[in-house]
Amino acid sequence: MTESEDPQPYRSPPNAPEDYEAVRNIGTVSMVAGVAISFGILIFDERSPSWPWLVGLWIMALIGVGLRIEAGIRERRRS
Repeated sequence: MTESEDPQPYRSPPNAPEDYEAVRNIGTVSMVAGVAISFGILIFDERSPSWPWLVGLWIMALIGVGLRIEAGIRERRRS
């Protein structure tokens, strides 16, 4: 038997595409769009703001932050 029986941490091959850039870009767009649209709703809505939409947009912005953190972890793991 040529392979070790010890569990090895997953390492992507060196020629694998760098998908962390796409994850970072999607996270940035999600974060900026969520914050910008929610501030737009708060500023330009003359009656009381629609809270379900605001909460959804804030969650979208938080998901964008999470995607950027994940991209940073992936990038660091590759180096």
